[in-house]
Amino acid sequence: MDTHGIPLARQVNRVPSATVPLDAAAEVRFQRIMDAAVMVDVHQHPFVMPESMAQFIDYLRTNRYQWGYQAAAAGGWAAVTTANVFSGLKSTPDMSFVEYEDLAAEVGGMLADVAGRHDVVKVGSADDIVAARQQGKVGFMPTLEHLAIGNRIERVDALFGMGVRLAGITYNRKNFIGDGLNERNPGGLSNFGIAVVRRMNDLGMAVDLSHASMPTALDAIEFSQAPTVFSHNAAYALRPNGRTRQDAELIACAGKGGLICVTAVPNSLSDDPEQDIECVLDHYDYMVRLVGVHHVGIGTDTTIGDHVAFHRVMMGRDGPGQLPAPYLNGLESPADGQNIVRGLIRRGYSDEDVLKISGGNALDYFRRVIP
Repeated sequence: MDTHGIPLARQVNRVPSATVPLDAAAEVRFQRIMDAAVMVDVHQHPFVMPESMAQFIDYLRTNRYQWGYQAAAAGGWAAVTTANVFSGLKSTPDMSFVEYEDLAAEVGGMLADVAGRHDVVKVGSADDIVAARQQGKVGFMPTLEHLAIGNRIERVDALFGMGVRLAGITYNRKNFIGDGLNERNPGGLSNFGIAVVRRMNDLGMAVDLSHASMPTALDAIEFSQAPTVFSHNAAYALRPNGRTRQDAELIACAGKGGLICVTAVPNSLSDDPEQDIECVLDHYDYMVRLVGVHHVGIGTDTTIGDHVAFHRVMMGRDGPGQLPAPYLNGLESPADGQNIVRGLIRRGYSDEDVLKISGGNALDYFRRVIP
């Protein structure tokens, strides 16, 4: 498939990605669980990238994007959140500084595309997700990587009106709300940020802390009147880097009823050139031990295309040894979603706990946060 002559990445089987092996008895369990599961990815980018990342900006400038319906269906997802943000990179090289207008246009264009499909439906609540699953459709829940509203709080209402139900309050840099993970001397929420969090609470928009600095995250957990979410992170204790979270933050989030979802970004959880899903499953094990199985969910942060090339070209991560693996085997894209269930089975989780982690906990969280 191509857009304006730009070839796009294959949605399924772009690269060889292994299936987690199970013995015969476990395979029966897997089928039984999948029959009952309502799988939810709380942070996914179902955005189809070009085959060549050298053409990414040209592709964004077409303003005609393809969405990963085929990949989401292949992965077994009942619903995916959409983490909209990429189109903003045609105006800035840093996702911390995407423009509201670009973000709103991307969400609007995506929803117009969804509206024309028979196999995909916009969802905005746990009940909507369950209904989509019962109808054999994939639910697309509009969410934002970064709440790019500048200093205008009324834009929160506008985005909510478009269907956005979860948003990251910062990306990696400082904004009017608070500080991101990469600030040199990070602070907490601004007064404006407290007002934004409270407005999100009032509307029923989940507060995502994934890219917030530790002081901003802890402030948001304290000031939010609804449970918050780390939608795509991992444990600093296992993998100390700029994308993982300290135990104190995770415990604070869970202590107020929040949800912690495990990422699968290649090279974020391992330096092994042949890394695979096992490094992701290690973080599920750690999170369950730390905060309890009821507070753990899926937030793969996968996209459709060459994620590593995206980091090299668009994120400036091209130093020696920075990105040793070309992809994360077994969880390379949304199409590999069922491997998480297979992996949890192999790690010894009960049917009940697999159902909770794979989507039940996300549904419970949405019921408590989103009207």
